[in-house]
Amino acid sequence: MDHAQTQAERRSADMGSDLPAQQAISSSNPEMPRIFSLVSTLAIAFSITNTWIGYSATFVPPLMAGGGPAVVFCLTLACFACTILALGLAELSSAFPSSGGQYHILGSLTQSSGWLFTTASTTVFCSQTSLMLASIYHPNYTWTAWQVWLVYTLITVLSCVLILTLPRWIPTAERVFLFSSLLGLMVALVTVLATSSPKQPARVIFADWVNVTGWPDGLAFLLATGQAMYGFLGLDGATHLAEEVPHPERTVPKVIAMIMAIGTVTSIPWTIAMLFSTNDLAQVGEAPLPIFEVFMQAISSQSAATFFTVWICFIYYGALVSCFVTSGRLIWAFSRDGGLPFSHIFGRIHPTVRAPVNATLLAGVFMIVFGLLYVASSTAYNSIIGLAIMSTNITCAIPQTILLIRGRGVLPKRYFDLGRPAGIFCNIFSAGYALLYTVLFCFPLALPVTAESMNYQAVVLMGTVVLITVLWWGGKRHSFHGPALNGESVVSTQRNFETAEQKL
Repeated sequence: MDHAQTQAERRSADMGSDLPAQQAISSSNPEMPRIFSLVSTLAIAFSITNTWIGYSATFVPPLMAGGGPAVVFCLTLACFACTILALGLAELSSAFPSSGGQYHILGSLTQSSGWLFTTASTTVFCSQTSLMLASIYHPNYTWTAWQVWLVYTLITVLSCVLILTLPRWIPTAERVFLFSSLLGLMVALVTVLATSSPKQPARVIFADWVNVTGWPDGLAFLLATGQAMYGFLGLDGATHLAEEVPHPERTVPKVIAMIMAIGTVTSIPWTIAMLFSTNDLAQVGEAPLPIFEVFMQAISSQSAATFFTVWICFIYYGALVSCFVTSGRLIWAFSRDGGLPFSHIFGRIHPTVRAPVNATLLAGVFMIVFGLLYVASSTAYNSIIGLAIMSTNITCAIPQTILLIRGRGVLPKRYFDLGRPAGIFCNIFSAGYALLYTVLFCFPLALPVTAESMNYQAVVLMGTVVLITVLWWGGKRHSFHGPALNGESVVSTQRNFETAEQKL
Protein backbone atom coordinates (compact mmCIF):
# COMPACT_ATOMS: atom_id res chain seq x y z
CA MET A 1 0.00 0.00 0.00
CA ASP A 2 1.55 3.33 -1.02
CA HIS A 3 1.93 6.44 1.12
CA ALA A 4 -0.96 8.38 -0.43
CA GLN A 5 -3.35 5.47 0.03
CA THR A 6 -2.35 5.03 3.67
CA GLN A 7 -2.76 8.74 4.30
CA ALA A 8 -6.16 8.78 2.63
CA GLU A 9 -7.36 5.87 4.76
CA ARG A 10 -6.06 7.55 7.90
CA ARG A 11 -7.92 10.74 6.98
CA SER A 12 -11.12 8.82 6.31
CA ALA A 13 -10.89 7.09 9.68
CA ASP A 14 -10.33 10.35 11.49
CA MET A 15 -13.14 12.07 9.62
CA GLY A 16 -15.57 9.43 10.69
CA SER A 17 -14.90 10.09 14.38
CA ASP A 18 -16.87 12.56 16.48
CA LEU A 19 -14.61 15.60 15.95
CA PRO A 20 -15.62 19.24 16.15
CA ALA A 21 -17.24 20.44 12.95
CA GLN A 22 -14.32 22.47 11.70
CA GLN A 23 -11.86 19.58 12.28
CA ALA A 24 -14.15 17.06 10.62
CA ILE A 25 -13.99 19.07 7.44
CA SER A 26 -10.64 20.82 7.59
CA SER A 27 -8.11 18.15 8.32
CA SER A 28 -7.64 14.75 9.77
CA ASN A 29 -4.60 15.93 11.71
CA PRO A 30 -4.83 19.66 12.46
CA GLU A 31 -1.18 20.66 12.84
CA MET A 32 -1.51 24.44 12.51
CA PRO A 33 -1.85 26.43 15.75
CA ARG A 34 -5.01 28.54 15.89
CA ILE A 35 -3.28 31.91 16.26
CA PHE A 36 -5.79 34.06 14.35
CA SER A 37 -8.77 35.64 16.12
CA LEU A 38 -11.78 37.15 14.34
CA VAL A 39 -10.10 40.59 14.33
CA SER A 40 -6.70 39.35 13.11
CA THR A 41 -8.37 37.21 10.44
CA LEU A 42 -10.35 40.27 9.32
CA ALA A 43 -7.10 42.26 9.34
CA ILE A 44 -5.19 39.85 7.12
CA ALA A 45 -8.17 39.33 4.78
CA PHE A 46 -8.81 43.06 4.40
CA SER A 47 -5.10 43.70 4.02
CA ILE A 48 -5.18 41.44 0.95
CA THR A 49 -8.18 43.10 -0.70
CA ASN A 50 -7.72 46.70 0.56
CA THR A 51 -10.18 47.80 -2.08
CA TRP A 52 -9.55 51.54 -1.92
CA ILE A 53 -5.80 50.96 -2.21
CA GLY A 54 -6.15 48.37 -4.99
CA TYR A 55 -8.42 50.61 -7.04
CA SER A 56 -6.07 53.57 -6.54
CA ALA A 57 -3.52 51.56 -8.52
CA THR A 58 -5.85 50.30 -11.27
CA PHE A 59 -8.42 53.04 -11.98
CA VAL A 60 -6.73 54.11 -15.24
CA PRO A 61 -8.37 51.47 -17.54
CA PRO A 62 -11.87 52.63 -16.44
CA LEU A 63 -10.70 56.24 -16.87
CA MET A 64 -9.71 55.48 -20.46
CA ALA A 65 -12.96 53.59 -21.08
CA GLY A 66 -15.32 56.39 -20.09
CA GLY A 67 -13.68 59.12 -18.04
CA GLY A 68 -14.95 59.97 -14.57
CA PRO A 69 -18.32 58.21 -14.92
CA ALA A 70 -16.66 54.90 -15.85
CA VAL A 71 -14.27 55.16 -12.89
CA VAL A 72 -17.24 55.50 -10.51
CA PHE A 73 -19.74 53.13 -12.10
CA CYS A 74 -17.26 50.36 -13.03
CA LEU A 75 -16.26 50.25 -9.37
CA THR A 76 -19.91 50.22 -8.27
CA LEU A 77 -20.72 47.27 -10.53
CA ALA A 78 -17.55 45.45 -9.42
CA CYS A 79 -18.57 45.93 -5.76
CA PHE A 80 -22.01 44.45 -6.43
CA ALA A 81 -20.78 41.51 -8.53
CA CYS A 82 -17.93 40.58 -6.19
CA THR A 83 -20.29 40.73 -3.21
CA ILE A 84 -22.59 38.18 -4.85
CA LEU A 85 -19.60 35.95 -5.64
CA ALA A 86 -18.38 36.32 -2.06
CA LEU A 87 -21.75 35.44 -0.49
CA GLY A 88 -21.83 32.14 -2.36
CA LEU A 89 -18.26 31.44 -1.30
CA ALA A 90 -19.03 32.36 2.31
CA GLU A 91 -21.83 29.80 2.43
CA LEU A 92 -19.57 27.07 1.04
CA SER A 93 -16.78 27.99 3.45
CA SER A 94 -19.24 27.72 6.33
CA ALA A 95 -20.25 24.25 5.16
CA PHE A 96 -16.71 23.05 4.36
CA PRO A 97 -14.10 25.16 6.26
CA SER A 98 -10.59 24.30 5.05
CA SER A 99 -7.23 25.96 4.43
CA GLY A 100 -7.60 24.78 0.85
CA GLY A 101 -10.57 27.11 0.45
CA GLN A 102 -12.14 26.64 -2.97
CA TYR A 103 -9.40 24.11 -3.78
CA HIS A 104 -10.93 21.69 -1.25
CA ILE A 105 -14.27 22.35 -2.87
CA LEU A 106 -12.93 22.39 -6.41
CA GLY A 107 -9.79 20.24 -6.19
CA SER A 108 -7.79 22.27 -8.73
CA LEU A 109 -4.33 23.76 -9.21
CA THR A 110 -5.88 26.93 -10.63
CA GLN A 111 -6.35 28.57 -7.24
CA SER A 112 -2.75 27.88 -6.21
CA SER A 113 -1.36 29.53 -9.32
CA GLY A 114 -3.91 32.34 -9.07
CA TRP A 115 -2.76 33.24 -5.57
CA LEU A 116 0.86 33.26 -6.66
CA PHE A 117 -0.10 35.62 -9.51
CA THR A 118 -1.89 37.81 -6.96
CA THR A 119 1.20 37.93 -4.75
CA ALA A 120 3.32 38.81 -7.78
CA SER A 121 1.05 41.72 -8.71
CA THR A 122 1.41 43.34 -5.29
CA THR A 123 5.19 42.84 -5.33
CA VAL A 124 5.52 44.43 -8.77
CA PHE A 125 3.48 47.45 -7.65
CA CYS A 126 5.77 48.03 -4.67
CA SER A 127 8.86 47.60 -6.86
CA GLN A 128 7.69 49.89 -9.65
CA THR A 129 6.43 52.56 -7.27
CA SER A 130 9.77 52.67 -5.45
CA LEU A 131 11.71 53.21 -8.69
CA MET A 132 9.18 55.67 -10.11
CA LEU A 133 9.45 57.82 -6.99
CA ALA A 134 13.24 57.67 -7.35
CA SER A 135 12.98 58.89 -10.94
CA ILE A 136 10.70 61.77 -9.89
CA TYR A 137 13.35 63.08 -7.50
CA HIS A 138 16.20 62.26 -9.90
CA PRO A 139 14.95 63.22 -13.41
CA ASN A 140 18.13 61.93 -15.07
CA TYR A 141 17.53 58.44 -13.68
CA THR A 142 15.67 56.01 -15.95
CA TRP A 143 14.75 52.73 -14.34
CA THR A 144 14.87 49.45 -16.28
CA ALA A 145 12.99 46.17 -16.11
CA TRP A 146 15.89 44.24 -14.55
CA GLN A 147 16.13 46.85 -11.76
CA VAL A 148 12.42 46.33 -11.06
CA TRP A 149 13.16 42.60 -10.80
CA LEU A 150 16.03 43.20 -8.36
CA VAL A 151 13.80 45.26 -6.06
CA TYR A 152 11.06 42.67 -6.56
CA THR A 153 13.47 39.91 -5.47
CA LEU A 154 14.62 41.88 -2.42
CA ILE A 155 11.02 42.45 -1.29
CA THR A 156 10.22 38.76 -1.83
CA VAL A 157 13.19 37.59 0.24
CA LEU A 158 12.48 40.05 3.07
CA SER A 159 8.83 39.01 3.18
CA CYS A 160 9.73 35.33 3.23
CA VAL A 161 12.19 35.85 6.10
CA LEU A 162 9.63 37.85 8.07
CA ILE A 163 6.92 35.21 7.67
CA LEU A 164 9.17 32.29 8.59
CA THR A 165 11.03 33.84 11.52
CA LEU A 166 8.14 35.68 13.18
CA PRO A 167 5.02 33.65 12.33
CA ARG A 168 3.24 34.44 15.61
CA TRP A 169 3.71 38.16 15.07
CA ILE A 170 1.83 38.06 11.76
CA PRO A 171 -1.63 38.59 13.35
CA THR A 172 -0.31 41.64 15.23
CA ALA A 173 1.41 43.00 12.12
CA GLU A 174 -1.78 42.63 10.11
CA ARG A 175 -3.72 44.60 12.72
CA VAL A 176 -1.16 47.38 12.24
CA PHE A 177 -1.65 47.26 8.46
CA LEU A 178 -5.44 47.32 8.90
CA PHE A 179 -5.21 50.37 11.16
CA SER A 180 -2.75 52.03 8.74
CA SER A 181 -5.12 51.46 5.82
CA LEU A 182 -8.19 52.90 7.53
CA LEU A 183 -6.22 55.81 9.04
CA GLY A 184 -4.57 56.48 5.67
CA LEU A 185 -7.97 56.56 3.99
CA MET A 186 -9.35 59.12 6.43
CA VAL A 187 -6.28 61.34 6.28
CA ALA A 188 -6.02 61.19 2.47
CA LEU A 189 -9.77 61.77 2.02
CA VAL A 190 -9.82 64.86 4.25
CA THR A 191 -6.57 66.23 2.82
CA VAL A 192 -7.46 66.04 -0.89
CA LEU A 193 -10.92 67.53 -0.31
CA ALA A 194 -9.61 70.32 1.94
CA THR A 195 -6.63 71.37 -0.19
CA SER A 196 -7.83 70.94 -3.77
CA SER A 197 -9.17 74.01 -5.53
CA PRO A 198 -11.03 74.34 -7.78
CA LYS A 199 -12.99 71.08 -7.67
CA GLN A 200 -13.98 69.14 -10.77
CA PRO A 201 -17.57 69.87 -11.90
CA ALA A 202 -20.04 67.09 -11.00
CA ARG A 203 -20.81 66.48 -14.68
CA VAL A 204 -17.15 65.50 -15.29
CA ILE A 205 -17.41 62.86 -12.57
CA PHE A 206 -20.89 61.51 -13.24
CA ALA A 207 -22.01 62.49 -16.76
CA ASP A 208 -19.28 63.31 -19.29
CA TRP A 209 -18.47 59.97 -20.93
CA VAL A 210 -15.09 60.02 -22.68
CA ASN A 211 -14.12 56.69 -24.25
CA VAL A 212 -10.69 56.61 -25.90
CA THR A 213 -10.22 52.82 -26.04
CA GLY A 214 -11.55 52.28 -29.57
CA TRP A 215 -14.16 49.78 -28.32
CA PRO A 216 -17.92 50.56 -28.32
CA ASP A 217 -18.97 52.23 -25.07
CA GLY A 218 -20.82 49.19 -23.69
CA LEU A 219 -18.00 46.75 -24.31
CA ALA A 220 -15.40 49.24 -23.06
CA PHE A 221 -17.41 49.60 -19.84
CA LEU A 222 -17.55 45.83 -19.31
CA LEU A 223 -13.82 45.41 -19.98
CA ALA A 224 -13.01 48.22 -17.54
CA THR A 225 -15.26 46.67 -14.88
CA GLY A 226 -13.10 43.58 -15.04
CA GLN A 227 -10.07 45.70 -14.17
CA ALA A 228 -12.03 47.34 -11.33
CA MET A 229 -12.45 43.90 -9.78
CA TYR A 230 -8.75 44.05 -8.89
CA GLY A 231 -9.87 45.95 -5.81
CA PHE A 232 -11.48 42.73 -4.53
CA LEU A 233 -8.69 40.41 -5.61
CA GLY A 234 -8.10 37.86 -2.87
CA LEU A 235 -11.59 38.09 -1.39
CA ASP A 236 -11.23 34.41 -0.48
CA GLY A 237 -8.15 35.01 1.67
CA ALA A 238 -9.90 34.15 4.95
CA THR A 239 -10.80 30.67 3.68
CA HIS A 240 -7.11 29.72 3.54
CA LEU A 241 -6.68 30.45 7.25
CA ALA A 242 -9.55 28.16 8.24
CA GLU A 243 -7.31 25.79 10.16
CA GLU A 244 -5.70 28.61 12.15
CA VAL A 245 -8.87 30.25 13.51
CA PRO A 246 -11.30 29.02 16.17
CA HIS A 247 -14.73 28.00 14.83
CA PRO A 248 -13.85 28.63 11.15
CA GLU A 249 -17.38 27.63 10.04
CA ARG A 250 -18.52 30.84 11.77
CA THR A 251 -15.46 33.09 11.60
CA VAL A 252 -14.62 32.69 7.91
CA PRO A 253 -18.03 33.64 6.45
CA LYS A 254 -18.24 36.58 8.88
CA VAL A 255 -14.86 37.85 7.69
CA ILE A 256 -15.77 37.45 4.01
CA ALA A 257 -18.96 39.46 4.51
CA MET A 258 -17.14 42.15 6.51
CA ILE A 259 -14.33 42.71 4.01
CA MET A 260 -16.88 43.11 1.21
CA ALA A 261 -18.82 45.66 3.27
CA ILE A 262 -15.71 47.56 4.35
CA GLY A 263 -14.28 47.47 0.83
CA THR A 264 -17.45 48.93 -0.66
CA VAL A 265 -18.01 51.71 1.87
CA THR A 266 -14.36 52.81 1.72
CA SER A 267 -13.58 52.56 -1.99
CA ILE A 268 -16.58 54.36 -3.49
CA PRO A 269 -16.37 57.54 -1.33
CA TRP A 270 -12.58 57.64 -1.80
CA THR A 271 -12.89 57.29 -5.57
CA ILE A 272 -15.44 60.10 -5.83
CA ALA A 273 -13.37 62.37 -3.58
CA MET A 274 -10.22 61.55 -5.57
CA LEU A 275 -11.88 62.48 -8.86
CA PHE A 276 -13.37 65.72 -7.53
CA SER A 277 -9.92 66.75 -6.25
CA THR A 278 -8.21 66.58 -9.65
CA ASN A 279 -8.13 69.29 -12.31
CA ASP A 280 -6.97 67.34 -15.38
CA LEU A 281 -8.11 63.72 -15.69
CA ALA A 282 -6.38 63.30 -19.06
CA GLN A 283 -3.04 64.15 -17.48
CA VAL A 284 -3.74 61.67 -14.68
CA GLY A 285 -4.35 58.91 -17.22
CA GLU A 286 -1.07 59.62 -19.01
CA ALA A 287 1.08 59.89 -15.87
CA PRO A 288 3.62 57.11 -15.19
CA LEU A 289 2.37 56.96 -11.57
CA PRO A 290 -1.31 58.06 -11.73
CA ILE A 291 -2.04 58.10 -7.98
CA PHE A 292 1.00 60.37 -7.42
CA GLU A 293 -0.38 62.72 -10.07
CA VAL A 294 -3.76 62.74 -8.31
CA PHE A 295 -2.11 63.87 -5.06
CA MET A 296 -0.01 66.43 -6.92
CA GLN A 297 -3.08 68.00 -8.53
CA ALA A 298 -5.03 67.93 -5.27
CA ILE A 299 -2.36 69.11 -2.82
CA SER A 300 0.12 70.93 -5.11
CA SER A 301 3.02 69.68 -3.01
CA GLN A 302 5.55 67.12 -4.20
CA SER A 303 6.54 66.27 -0.63
CA ALA A 304 2.93 65.67 0.43
CA ALA A 305 2.22 63.64 -2.73
CA THR A 306 5.32 61.52 -2.01
CA PHE A 307 4.22 61.02 1.61
CA PHE A 308 0.80 59.68 0.62
CA THR A 309 2.22 57.54 -2.19
CA VAL A 310 4.74 55.97 0.20
CA TRP A 311 1.91 55.38 2.69
CA ILE A 312 -0.06 53.56 0.00
CA CYS A 313 3.04 51.54 -0.90
CA PHE A 314 3.48 50.59 2.78
CA ILE A 315 -0.11 49.36 2.93
CA TYR A 316 0.48 47.48 -0.32
CA TYR A 317 3.42 45.79 1.36
CA GLY A 318 1.03 44.64 4.09
CA ALA A 319 -1.13 43.14 1.35
CA LEU A 320 1.97 41.45 -0.05
CA VAL A 321 2.74 39.80 3.28
CA SER A 322 -0.87 38.64 3.59
CA CYS A 323 -0.83 37.23 0.05
CA PHE A 324 2.46 35.46 0.76
CA VAL A 325 1.05 33.89 3.93
CA THR A 326 -2.05 32.77 2.06
CA SER A 327 -0.08 31.33 -0.88
CA GLY A 328 2.07 29.27 1.49
CA ARG A 329 -0.99 27.93 3.31
CA LEU A 330 -2.67 27.01 0.03
CA ILE A 331 0.40 25.20 -1.31
CA TRP A 332 0.66 23.35 2.00
CA ALA A 333 -3.03 22.33 1.93
CA PHE A 334 -2.70 21.17 -1.68
CA SER A 335 0.50 19.23 -0.95
CA ARG A 336 -0.99 17.65 2.16
CA ASP A 337 -3.44 15.85 -0.10
CA GLY A 338 -0.81 14.81 -2.63
CA GLY A 339 -1.62 17.44 -5.25
CA LEU A 340 1.91 18.64 -6.05
CA PRO A 341 5.21 16.97 -6.96
CA PHE A 342 7.20 16.20 -3.79
CA SER A 343 4.05 16.66 -1.74
CA HIS A 344 5.65 14.80 1.18
CA ILE A 345 8.10 17.72 1.48
CA PHE A 346 5.80 20.68 0.90
CA GLY A 347 2.97 19.21 2.96
CA ARG A 348 4.98 19.35 6.19
CA ILE A 349 4.57 21.70 9.14
CA HIS A 350 7.84 22.76 10.74
CA PRO A 351 7.87 21.30 14.29
CA THR A 352 9.47 24.39 15.85
CA VAL A 353 8.06 27.28 13.85
CA ARG A 354 4.66 25.57 13.55
CA ALA A 355 4.20 26.95 10.05
CA PRO A 356 4.41 25.52 6.49
CA VAL A 357 8.04 26.53 6.00
CA ASN A 358 8.73 24.40 2.92
CA ALA A 359 5.54 25.51 1.17
CA THR A 360 6.29 29.17 1.90
CA LEU A 361 9.85 28.78 0.58
CA LEU A 362 8.45 27.17 -2.57
CA ALA A 363 6.16 30.17 -3.03
CA GLY A 364 9.16 32.49 -2.64
CA VAL A 365 11.30 30.60 -5.16
CA PHE A 366 8.43 30.54 -7.65
CA MET A 367 7.94 34.29 -7.19
CA ILE A 368 11.59 35.09 -7.90
CA VAL A 369 11.76 32.87 -11.00
CA PHE A 370 8.35 34.03 -12.19
CA GLY A 371 9.46 37.66 -11.87
CA LEU A 372 12.07 37.08 -14.58
CA LEU A 373 9.22 37.11 -17.05
CA TYR A 374 8.86 40.83 -16.36
CA VAL A 375 12.42 41.33 -17.59
CA ALA A 376 11.61 39.45 -20.79
CA SER A 377 8.24 41.09 -21.48
CA SER A 378 6.22 43.36 -19.22
CA THR A 379 3.24 42.93 -21.57
CA ALA A 380 3.15 39.15 -21.15
CA TYR A 381 3.73 39.55 -17.42
CA ASN A 382 0.78 41.95 -17.08
CA SER A 383 -1.42 39.43 -18.91
CA ILE A 384 -0.45 36.79 -16.38
CA ILE A 385 -1.27 39.18 -13.53
CA GLY A 386 -4.72 39.65 -15.09
CA LEU A 387 -5.16 35.89 -14.81
CA ALA A 388 -5.22 36.32 -11.02
CA ILE A 389 -8.57 38.13 -11.27
CA MET A 390 -9.91 35.52 -13.67
CA SER A 391 -8.81 32.64 -11.46
CA THR A 392 -10.58 34.18 -8.46
CA ASN A 393 -13.80 34.38 -10.48
CA ILE A 394 -13.46 30.85 -11.81
CA THR A 395 -12.61 29.18 -8.51
CA CYS A 396 -15.43 31.02 -6.72
CA ALA A 397 -17.94 30.14 -9.45
CA ILE A 398 -17.18 26.50 -10.31
CA PRO A 399 -18.09 25.11 -6.87
CA GLN A 400 -21.31 27.12 -7.00
CA THR A 401 -22.03 25.75 -10.48
CA ILE A 402 -21.50 22.20 -9.23
CA LEU A 403 -23.83 23.00 -6.35
CA LEU A 404 -26.51 24.10 -8.81
CA ILE A 405 -26.12 20.88 -10.80
CA ARG A 406 -26.18 18.56 -7.79
CA GLY A 407 -28.76 20.53 -5.86
CA ARG A 408 -28.38 22.59 -2.71
CA GLY A 409 -29.63 19.67 -0.65
CA VAL A 410 -26.09 18.22 -0.65
CA LEU A 411 -24.92 21.00 1.71
CA PRO A 412 -24.71 20.04 5.39
CA LYS A 413 -26.30 22.20 8.05
CA ARG A 414 -24.19 25.33 8.41
CA TYR A 415 -23.86 28.56 10.37
CA PHE A 416 -24.10 30.82 7.28
CA ASP A 417 -27.08 29.69 5.20
CA LEU A 418 -28.29 31.87 2.33
CA GLY A 419 -31.53 29.96 2.05
CA ARG A 420 -32.90 28.50 -1.16
CA PRO A 421 -34.02 31.63 -3.13
CA ALA A 422 -31.02 33.83 -2.28
CA GLY A 423 -28.63 30.89 -2.55
CA ILE A 424 -29.83 29.90 -6.02
CA PHE A 425 -29.63 33.53 -7.18
CA CYS A 426 -26.05 33.89 -5.93
CA ASN A 427 -25.00 30.59 -7.49
CA ILE A 428 -26.57 31.36 -10.89
CA PHE A 429 -25.21 34.91 -10.96
CA SER A 430 -21.71 33.74 -10.00
CA ALA A 431 -21.65 31.06 -12.69
CA GLY A 432 -22.87 33.42 -15.42
CA TYR A 433 -20.64 36.32 -14.37
CA ALA A 434 -17.51 34.16 -14.24
CA LEU A 435 -18.28 32.69 -17.67
CA LEU A 436 -18.78 36.17 -19.15
CA TYR A 437 -15.52 37.51 -17.78
CA THR A 438 -13.52 34.42 -18.65
CA VAL A 439 -14.19 35.49 -22.25
CA LEU A 440 -13.87 39.26 -21.72
CA PHE A 441 -10.57 39.01 -19.86
CA CYS A 442 -9.02 37.67 -23.06
CA PHE A 443 -9.85 40.91 -24.92
CA PRO A 444 -7.25 43.69 -25.25
CA LEU A 445 -8.26 46.83 -23.36
CA ALA A 446 -7.85 49.13 -26.36
CA LEU A 447 -7.77 49.21 -30.15
CA PRO A 448 -5.84 49.05 -32.42
CA VAL A 449 -3.96 46.04 -31.10
CA THR A 450 -0.17 46.03 -31.21
CA ALA A 451 2.44 43.64 -29.89
CA GLU A 452 2.77 45.90 -26.85
CA SER A 453 -0.98 46.16 -26.14
CA MET A 454 -1.90 42.57 -27.02
CA ASN A 455 -3.64 40.60 -24.29
CA TYR A 456 -1.85 37.27 -23.87
CA GLN A 457 -4.20 36.05 -21.18
CA ALA A 458 -5.78 33.36 -23.37
CA VAL A 459 -2.31 31.93 -23.98
CA VAL A 460 -1.52 31.98 -20.28
CA LEU A 461 -4.87 30.41 -19.43
CA MET A 462 -4.26 27.58 -21.85
CA GLY A 463 -0.75 27.16 -20.44
CA THR A 464 -2.22 26.79 -16.95
CA VAL A 465 -4.71 24.20 -18.22
CA VAL A 466 -1.88 22.29 -19.93
CA LEU A 467 0.16 22.36 -16.70
CA ILE A 468 -2.75 20.97 -14.70
CA THR A 469 -3.34 18.29 -17.33
CA VAL A 470 0.32 17.25 -17.36
CA LEU A 471 0.46 17.05 -13.57
CA TRP A 472 -2.77 15.04 -13.44
CA TRP A 473 -1.91 12.50 -16.12
CA GLY A 474 1.75 12.53 -15.09
CA GLY A 475 0.87 10.68 -11.91
CA LYS A 476 -1.13 12.96 -9.63
CA ARG A 477 -4.36 11.15 -10.50
CA HIS A 478 -2.96 8.25 -8.47
CA SER A 479 -1.54 10.17 -5.50
CA PHE A 480 -3.98 13.08 -5.13
CA HIS A 481 -6.79 12.01 -2.82
CA GLY A 482 -8.44 15.37 -2.20
CA PRO A 483 -10.51 16.27 0.82
CA ALA A 484 -11.96 13.37 2.78
CA LEU A 485 -15.59 14.42 2.78
CA ASN A 486 -17.45 11.14 3.16
CA GLY A 487 -20.96 10.63 4.38
CA GLU A 488 -19.91 9.88 7.94
CA SER A 489 -18.01 13.14 8.24
CA VAL A 490 -20.97 15.17 7.05
CA VAL A 491 -23.25 13.45 9.55
CA SER A 492 -20.67 14.07 12.29
CA THR A 493 -20.41 17.70 11.24
CA GLN A 494 -24.19 18.17 11.39
CA ARG A 495 -24.36 16.47 14.79
CA ASN A 496 -21.65 18.68 16.26
CA PHE A 497 -23.15 21.82 14.72
CA GLU A 498 -26.52 21.05 16.30
CA THR A 499 -24.80 20.40 19.67
CA ALA A 500 -22.98 23.74 19.44
CA GLU A 501 -26.25 25.52 18.66
CA GLN A 502 -27.91 23.96 21.71
CA LYS A 503 -25.02 25.12 23.94
CA LEU A 504 -25.42 28.65 22.67
